[in-house]
This record gives sequence, C-alpha cells and structure tokens, in this order.
Amino acid sequence: MAEDKTAVHSIKDLLGEAQKKNAAYLIVISARSPASVGRMIKLEKGELVMGRSPDLALQVDDDGISRRHCKIAQASNGHFQLVDLGSTNGTYLNGIKVNVATLQDGDKIQIGANTVVKFSIQDQLEEEYQRSIYESATRDGLTRIFNKKYFIDTLRKEFAYCLRHRVPLSLVMFDIDFFKKINDTFGHPAGDHVLQKVAAKVSETVRQEDLFARYGGEEFALMLRESPADNSIRCAERCRRAIDGGDFAFNGTPIKVTISLGVATLFDSDFAQPEELISAADKYLYRAKRGGRNRVDASDISGP
Repeated sequence: MAEDKTAVHSIKDLLGEAQKKNAAYLIVISARSPASVGRMIKLEKGELVMGRSPDLALQVDDDGISRRHCKIAQASNGHFQLVDLGSTNGTYLNGIKVNVATLQDGDKIQIGANTVVKFSIQDQLEEEYQRSIYESATRDGLTRIFNKKYFIDTLRKEFAYCLRHRVPLSLVMFDIDFFKKINDTFGHPAGDHVLQKVAAKVSETVRQEDLFARYGGEEFALMLRESPADNSIRCAERCRRAIDGGDFAFNGTPIKVTISLGVATLFDSDFAQPEELISAADKYLYRAKRGGRNRVDASDISGP
C-alpha cells in the first residue's frame, strides 16, 4: 500500500485556510510619540480618519497636521483609497502630494513632519513577522526598550520641533553605579538581569510619551517631551528612588543597585544641535558620579 505523503511548501501550509485570509492594515512606522511606533490598525469597512482631533480612530500629534487631515476608505470595488480632507500641509503618498489615490500593498503615507504609516495587506502571521523585524531594528535585544539609533533619530526630530516652537525639551542621561563590580562579583548573567530590571522599573516610572532607550552598556537615555527643567529633575529623582529601593536579587542573592543621573533642558536656543544637549546631560551625569553617586545633577542643583 502506497504511503501518503503531505508536502509542506511554506509555513502557511501548516496554518490551514482559515488563517490565510488577508486583511488590510495601517502600521505606524514613524511618529513623534515613540509609543505609537509599531501600532497596527486593522482597516474595516467604512473609513478611518487621521488627524489631530482626539476623537479620531488614529489621532496624530505632530507638527503641521490638521484636525481632520486625511482618511482611508474602501471603495465599492474593494480597493482602499487615500483621500486628503483639505489639510493645510497636504498628504503624501510615497513622497508625492495627493488628493485622492488608490492604495497598493506597501505604500507609505506621510502626514506632518514625522508621521509615516504603511498600508499593508497581509495575513496575521506575516504581519506579526514584519512587525517583529521592525522592532528588532528599533529595540534593544536585552532590555526591549528603544536602542541608541532609534533614540538619536527621534531626538533630532523632537529637538527641531521644540526649537522651532520654543517649547522645552529635557534629556536625562544615567548609568548604573559600579556596574563592572556587579559583573565581576555576581557574573554577567546577573549583570544582564540588573540591566533588564533597571529598564523595566524606569519604564514603569516615566510617562508613556517619553522616549526611554539603552544608550550603550550600562548607560541609558530618557527624552522628556515638552518638559521644563524642574519637572525633569523631579522625574529623574523618581527614577533614582525607584532603583534605589528596588529588589534586584538574582538566584536568591540580593544585589544593591543605584544609578547616577544628569539632566539638561533645551530652552529657545540654549543648544544649536541635539548632540550638545546630550553632552550637557552627560556632563551633569559625571558630575553626579564625582559627587558621590546615587544622585541627580543638573545645571542648577548639586544633588538629590
């Protein structure tokens, strides 16, 4: 009797027909708010409007966006169309300004200075895979917070926005005190555990709209949008206390962890380039370390 054999040509064959049905999605791939990046919105029948108004399905907080900027609607033939709603600064499809255009898989829509969404027709598995690929390019592999490249790219956009609109932008740089000693004493797995726990505790402490990233090694960066110096110093102090009072035990062994933080704030034209803001925050960070560690330092304070 002949043996039955089933050929599997792709992972889709394992999923069955039920999971092969395609759907249309919008994926936020660039935005002023880091929390929006990677967001995926499934397009249903009807229309989806994008703009600044808080009652919209996709509210966008960005420079140059109208309250009701544009919409995506499904035509009678099943295709999705991008329609500009008379916006002040226009809607762009793959870099070209449009009023009405039919969307194709992979098209990129830009509204405002920083917001880009991708139109994608995928099955759920493919969409999750693409989102994981994007996250791997923007997230730190160990801590799962944003990586240095994404932080620098976003800081440049935010710096230009805040300078243009004369609103404050604060930056907190911090690192883990005596981190080499932690590695040497407890081992590198314990060091990785500490990095992960520090990232998690600070993520719980800051606002959703703030950008938190691993800057390198045991150093972290926190960008506080439209936050004046006094608010930013208080935020840094909350982060310091959260770590100082945290439980970092590894395999039952307690590990004492503290951080030192430096805070710098952009007002009007205090700094010409975002790199200067980073350098200033770094300067205060190292002043905090020289001052005894486990403390916050800024231009007008000398410690917690």
